[in-house]
This record gives sequence, structure tokens and C-alpha cells, in this order.
Amino acid sequence: MLSALHAIDTVVLVYIFGVFVLGGLIKGVSGFGMPLVTVPLIALVEPVPTAVALSLLPIIVSNISQGYECRSHYRVLGQIWPLLLSLAVSLGLAVQLLGHFRPEVLALIIGVMIQVFVVSQLTPNPPVIPRQWRFGTLIGAGLSSGLFGGLTSFYGFPALQALMALELDRNEFILASSLFFLVGSAILSIGLLAQNIATPTHLLLSLACVVPTQLGMYLGELVRSRLSQVMFRGITLSVLSATGLAMIARAITV
Repeated sequence: MLSALHAIDTVVLVYIFGVFVLGGLIKGVSGFGMPLVTVPLIALVEPVPTAVALSLLPIIVSNISQGYECRSHYRVLGQIWPLLLSLAVSLGLAVQLLGHFRPEVLALIIGVMIQVFVVSQLTPNPPVIPRQWRFGTLIGAGLSSGLFGGLTSFYGFPALQALMALELDRNEFILASSLFFLVGSAILSIGLLAQNIATPTHLLLSLACVVPTQLGMYLGELVRSRLSQVMFRGITLSVLSATGLAMIARAITV
């Protein structure tokens, strides 16, 4: 591992570790958002495929630990299993396309749609998925997220928006989003390794990034324990909005 770490300049390595502390902090507070923070920031100093590869193990480990923390809310699986199943199928097929398409247009569209959703959630009566439409909506959200993820490596849209529209409480949402990102990151890892987009060296560096990520998550969870449901929702929407803006910026500057 040391030889792999030495392959990156020390200053850049410190910067990358700092990015993962920040990503872990945001995930600890909001329950999601780490790759949406780490990938764009790391891409400022390293190629985008490297940024995606470095985020793989921190995503997997952080979602396992955060999901375990909220394990007592396991009954939420009864609501979200259609989303997880459809994501696994769609992303498993679409990840083979990663690296063969230019993602700028899709990133721009997704970024704009995220902003539309955030604005809709700020209205007095934000959209909620009616119970009779939940199964079909979650299947559609999972399939769409897997397709977008296969093209861009960002598979959070529109699944996260669907989860928020289920009106889950804070811990249910955190468990649901942790399971969602765990499934997605595992499939994405296999796809990247199969296509040699992620290499063993990348995985060693990714493993080294787990520690700063967990540190950030610990700090974020301390902050979250002191937040009201309203503040938690506000932070979640802020993270979503920042994500959308980052994707728009990435699309128009590439």
C-alpha cells in the first residue's frame, strides 16, 4: 500500500484525505452525498476515473457502518426492496457502458432535474408518492438510476428523490439510502474492475481513504444527533442542491 500511496504527490494525497473527511462529514449528517462530494473535488487534481475508483471502498464501508447504526429500522426494507432490486438489475447491465459514452449531456439534465425537485420540496405541500403508486414508482426510479449510473457513475437520481417522497423518518431514510448506495457501489466496483477502469492500485488507495472517511462520519453523526427533523431535511435538500449544481458545472466546463 505504501508504494501505491507514494505514487501520488504528498500534497495531493493530503488534499484527497481532506476531501474524504469532508465527504464523510456530509454523509454523517445527511445520510448520503459522499461520492457526490468526493468525485467532483478529487477530479480537480486527478482524472475522473481515478476519482470514481478512489471513492469505491469508502462508500462501501461507510454505508455498511451507517446501515448497521440504523439496523433497528430494518422494516423499511419492506418498502424499498423494489428500488434495490431494479437498481441492481439496471446498473448491472448499464455499467458495461461506462467509459463508452460522453456523460456531459446526461449530467446536465440530471443536475437540472435535481434542482427542480429541490424547489418542489420547498413548496408548502411537497410531492409525496401515493401508496398505490409506490411499487411502480420505485421500480421506475431504480431502473432509471441504474441507467444513469451506468453512463455517468452517478446513480443517485432519481432514487434519492423517490426515497424522500416516501416520507421516511430520519433513521429510516438513512438506512434506506445506505442500503441503496451499498448495492450500487458494489455493482459499480465489479463493473469498473472488469473493465480495468479501477485497478488494484486504485483499490489500495481507496482502502487508505476509508480512515479519513470514517473520521468525517463520526463528526457528522455527532452533529446529526443535535439536529431537529426540520433541520435534517433542510441539510438533505441543501446537499441535493449542491450536488445538482456541481453536476451542471461539471457538464458545462468539460
